[in-house]
Amino acid sequence: MFVEIYESDAYAPVYLIPVRQSLKYLNTTLKYLNTTFEYPNTTFEYPNTTFEYLNTTFEYLNTTFEYLNTTLEYLNTTLEYLNTTLEYLNTTLKYLNTTLKYLNTTLKYLNTTLKYLNTTLKYLNTIYRYNLNY
Repeated sequence: MFVEIYESDAYAPVYLIPVRQSLKYLNTTLKYLNTTFEYPNTTFEYPNTTFEYLNTTFEYLNTTFEYLNTTLEYLNTTLEYLNTTLEYLNTTLKYLNTTLKYLNTTLKYLNTTLKYLNTTLKYLNTIYRYNLNY
């Protein structure tokens, strides 16, 4: 609510000059008060904005916590999988070791068999020569 002041009132009586100055002062004071009353409104909006920011931050942290929890579960599952894989590899290594021992034994057996066959062949060769001579 402002009072209109006409500055061009050059023919105003002298007693109106202080009234006109008072009205100017009143207008300035009213503008100042209007601005001053807007300040608390803006100031009250700041905590609300801060609260919204904190709420958003809390939601972000909650989501991050859920993500970390899910990641931890994934890593736990991966660790269990790796443990199972290591057990499988250990069993496979034992199997390969046993297979190598079996192959080694088989090679020894084949070597012995070849020696026996060689000896048998020499014996048969000797018998054959002996029979040829008589």
